[in-house]
Amino acid sequence: MTATDLGTDAAQPRRPVLSANLTLRIASAAVLLALVVAALWTGFVEVTAVVVAAALVAAWEYQRLMRLTGTAPPGWLLYPLTAWLALSFSIPAVPRDALTPAEAGVVLGLLAGVVTRTSFARWSAALGGALYAGFSLSYYVGLYRWRAVDTSHFGLRLVALALICVVANDSIAYFTGTAIGRHPFFPSISPHKSLEGAVGGAIAATVLGAAVGPALVGIHWPAGAGLGLLAAVAAQGGDLAESSLKRQAGVKDSSNLIPGHGGLLDRVDSLVLVGPVLYCYLKLIAL
Repeated sequence: MTATDLGTDAAQPRRPVLSANLTLRIASAAVLLALVVAALWTGFVEVTAVVVAAALVAAWEYQRLMRLTGTAPPGWLLYPLTAWLALSFSIPAVPRDALTPAEAGVVLGLLAGVVTRTSFARWSAALGGALYAGFSLSYYVGLYRWRAVDTSHFGLRLVALALICVVANDSIAYFTGTAIGRHPFFPSISPHKSLEGAVGGAIAATVLGAAVGPALVGIHWPAGAGLGLLAAVAAQGGDLAESSLKRQAGVKDSSNLIPGHGGLLDRVDSLVLVGPVLYCYLKLIAL
């Protein structure tokens, strides 16, 4: 917005506010980034703790959004199942038995739902939310502990590669869409996103995956390009999924938890689907 839009007198007082908001956003992002980097560098237990905490916060925001849609998932099922699923890759038998907590949630949740007269829709919402927040984010623990014996921080570098591709996708998609975006990309869900931005972000993640993948984790550049492309598609899908949920709930942000940013889901929506997709891809190429 320019001074012409508001009038010269009205434009001047707004500058400190905009500057303060930007400063707040940068400070909040720096704190979150420092927390993640510290956990990744410190070790497996710390990474697991951060993932479980993030999953529970995401589940809380998900419950808030679903309540606004009229289908509030019961907390007695949502939170324990989210935490258990988030711990999936911390259990020695995983990934072979990774779905056991979900299977238990289906059986016990249905039985408890009968006793408490919980509707099938609310039970389904709880199970879906636990898979969305807990099980999806748990794959970052799986990536981090990719090798049982690791003295070279391979898991850290693997997670870093995933994060680099997602950040590249999000950043270039935003700048490309702002500069040359003309054609809407799923306008009914997120009217401000453009096809040009989505393509630009995917190209950036693909190129970065091909360039950085060999150096970080020792994969050939075609495999790195495939990883980057999949990360971009999954990141954009996760972003659209959360946007759809917020649109149904009629809100702009998932919560006001993070100053200047909204909720945690607003910050990790691009990451939620990336973990499972890249984990399966890396298994497929036998890394």
